[in-house]
Amino acid sequence: MELAQEIHALREEVKALAERLENATAPKLMNTAQCAAFLGKSPDRLYEWRRERQGPPYLHMSSRSILYDRDDVIAWAKSHEVR
Repeated sequence: MELAQEIHALREEVKALAERLENATAPKLMNTAQCAAFLGKSPDRLYEWRRERQGPPYLHMSSRSILYDRDDVIAWAKSHEVR
C-alpha cells in the first residue's frame, strides 16, 4: 500500500472514531473492556498501550483495577486527529 493510501486510511479511521466518540454514550469511568469497546479496539490493545506508556490516560486503582475517564479518553482521541 502506498504511503498516501495509508495516510488516507488512517484519516478515515480517525474520522470514524471521532464520530463514534461524539455520538457514544459511555459511563464516566470505564473499565478496560468498556474503554476498548468505546474506542473500537481490543482490550489487549489497551494493555499494550499501557505497557508501552501510550494510549489514553488511565487511573491505576489497584493491580486488578484500571479505570479510564470518558472525558480524558475523548480528549486523547481528539488529540490524535489528523487534518
